[in-house]
Amino acid sequence: MNTQLPPGQTRILAFFAEASDAGRQPSRSEVAESLGYAFPSAVSKHVEALVRKGMLEAVPEKKRNVRLTDAGWRALGRSPARSGVPVVGAIAAGAPILALENVTEHLGDLAQQPGRIALRVRGDSMKDAGILDGDFAVIQTATEVSDGQIAAVVVDGDATLKRWRVTAEGVELLPENAAYQPIRIARERLDTVRIVGVLSFVYRVVR
Repeated sequence: MNTQLPPGQTRILAFFAEASDAGRQPSRSEVAESLGYAFPSAVSKHVEALVRKGMLEAVPEKKRNVRLTDAGWRALGRSPARSGVPVVGAIAAGAPILALENVTEHLGDLAQQPGRIALRVRGDSMKDAGILDGDFAVIQTATEVSDGQIAAVVVDGDATLKRWRVTAEGVELLPENAAYQPIRIARERLDTVRIVGVLSFVYRVVR
């Protein structure tokens, strides 16, 4: 282990390494609670210092956004146990289904990035957008989505992949298959919607 790092930074780096090996993206609050810091801001200061030293990468506007760089792994004297984009469950391209938010596998030939996850697609409601049953939707996790983007969203606990369209009445989740109807969410029910993130691209395993 690199003894040039202050003990606090070493603990933070090791915590994120363990989380990465377990396929998780912890929040600052989780790190603070686990390591005994009174406030998440203390964790953020260590993260910022490790980013400046090139040992961590982080996307500032996201809560779960940190990953070790190659230099970070070298500082700990170890290599990642897992590589690739984590698959965290399934998502419906059809009727909404529950997304199982645990890591089931990794897409080893895709580069890891902070906030990048994959969901296995079930159904054919997005086939006209080139998203087929059995594909992996690679999602960049986010708290907002722009009008017209394809996004993974959770409504009343059920997850679906649809095109996000803002209307005067609220939001429509639009399929890309004429056999399916839009899912309409009234403005007063928007607090039941959780945005998982925006579709980055589709990954297809050639069989």
